[in-house]
Amino acid sequence: MNEPLRSMQGKATFRGHPLHLMTISFPIAFWSGTIATDLAAKVTHDPFWFRMSVVLIAMGTITGLAASIFGTIDYYTIVMTPRARRMARLHAVGSLCTLVIFPLALLLRLSDHASLPGIVWTAIGAVALFLAGYWGSELVMKHGIGIPNAGMTTSGAENRSTT
Repeated sequence: MNEPLRSMQGKATFRGHPLHLMTISFPIAFWSGTIATDLAAKVTHDPFWFRMSVVLIAMGTITGLAASIFGTIDYYTIVMTPRARRMARLHAVGSLCTLVIFPLALLLRLSDHASLPGIVWTAIGAVALFLAGYWGSELVMKHGIGIPNAGMTTSGAENRSTT
């Protein structure tokens, strides 16, 4: 006999809404924007866009640190299946990589906003961001992580709506 559903939501919430899911859009937007501003700088030859990239990297790093705190709380407070836990580990490692790569790019670009090594690290960070985001979306879409009452019954069978 199956027992009632357990929540697949962690403890980092505000009025029932998952804080990690609420805050993660900011670093994604800021860091993704650096690709657009770097391209704009190359096309227009206007150094303003390289300066804007530095601002976006800094803002992404600050907001990424906040989102990572909530993600870490969720990682340790959500009961997950072994498959979901493995995916959460990949997401965490990918996210940690972005929190190392983008600050490195920022340091390389502080004195020379158009620094080629800084731009290369920014692009590498964008790849890490894409992978971490993919693994994070897998957690939500396939495993119901962060969604109240999308958990499993104690029999272990996933209980998700198909509508």
